[in-house]
Order: sequence, then C-alpha cells, then structure tokens
Amino acid sequence: MAATRHGLIHVTVTMTCFVQQGVLKVKRFLSCFCVAVALAGFCQVSTASAQQAGAGNIAVIDIPVIFKNHALFKKQMDELKGSVDSAEQALTQDRDAMKAMVEQLQSYKAGTPEYKQLEEKMAKVQADLQVKVGMQKKDFMEREARIYFNTYNQVTQTVATFAQRHNITLVLRYNSNEIDPTNRQSVLEGVNRPVIYQNQIDITYDILNILNNGVATRPQVGGGSQVPQPRF
Repeated sequence: MAATRHGLIHVTVTMTCFVQQGVLKVKRFLSCFCVAVALAGFCQVSTASAQQAGAGNIAVIDIPVIFKNHALFKKQMDELKGSVDSAEQALTQDRDAMKAMVEQLQSYKAGTPEYKQLEEKMAKVQADLQVKVGMQKKDFMEREARIYFNTYNQVTQTVATFAQRHNITLVLRYNSNEIDPTNRQSVLEGVNRPVIYQNQIDITYDILNILNNGVATRPQVGGGSQVPQPRF
C-alpha cells in the first residue's frame, strides 16, 4: 500500500513537472511568436516609412524658368547686350568710313599714285577691321560663357544647400513647357525629358526666391520658357 502510494506520488510529481515544463515551453513559444509578430510589424512600418521618406526626398527644378527669371543673370546679359550694341554701332561707323574710301577711290584713276596709296590704306583698314571684329566676337563669347557658367554654378550650389536643409537626396531637372506637336524640335526635346511626371515636388520658385534675394521680379511662366540661348 505504501509502495502504491509512493508510486502515485512519483507519478503526480512527474506529471506536475511535465505540465510545468510544457507551460514554460508554451509561454516561451508564445513570447517568441509575439516578438516575431512585433518585429514583422515593425519591419513593415519601417519599410513603408522608408518608402514614403524616399518618395519625399526627390524634387525637380525647372532650369529654363530659373534662367528666365534670375535677376542677376538678366542684368548681366542686358549689360553684355549693351556692349554688343555699342560695338555694332562702332562697326557701322567703320563700315561707313570704308564706304567713303571706296567712293573716293572711284574718283581716282587706276594706276595713279593717289589710287595706289588709297588702295593700300583701304586694305590695311579692312584687315585691321576684320581682326578687331574677330577679337570682339571672341571676347563677347567668353563673357557670355562666364555669365552662364557662374549663374549655373550659383544655381547648383543654392540647390545643394536647399536640399541639405530639407533632407532632399535627389533633384532632377525638368521642363514645364508644353510640347508643341507641330514643332519637331519641341517634340524631340519633350521625348528626351528625364522627368515625365511630377506632383507637388517642384522647388523652382523656392530656389528663385533665394537667388533673387528679395529682388522684386515678376516670374515669367509658360509661353516658351526656354533657357536664353547664346547669340554668338
């Protein structure tokens, strides 16, 4: 009887230990399962947040609009245009002087000392004029290139600073002009545009406001907002 009772006690203790171990295993399993579910949820949320942040870290800028409304660029180009106009007026005066010499030459008899002297003078004046025009054209082209280069550098540096402050990782160039289906060049440019669609990620006028630094300007939008092309 005592042996039987002892056996029952042993069985009871063994079952109790087995049940306790089972409960512990179940608890551990449930705990691991909950942690796994929580981690999975966290990963999903993190992935969604990363995707959302990634989408928000892209912006576009309309460079043609920037150049068309950049106050300093327009001022420098107007000054360059003034220099070109002055050079053209001086060239007109030189051409008028050449025309007068041609008329004077026609009044002389060919082969006379006066004719030869004036003819040599005209050749020298014409050669000097060609050199002068060539040097002026080169100077104007270099000045124009520097204006474009300095302006574009200023734009890119301003964009970089703006992007860093607003956690923007990528800024793409785009053109807001509508494609003219009747203009082959417009169609080709439109087909080659890197940005096909954008929605509320345009920083063009934010950058313009910084570049113009409070200068009162009226933005020129639409209607052929192309980057001003070099005239030389």
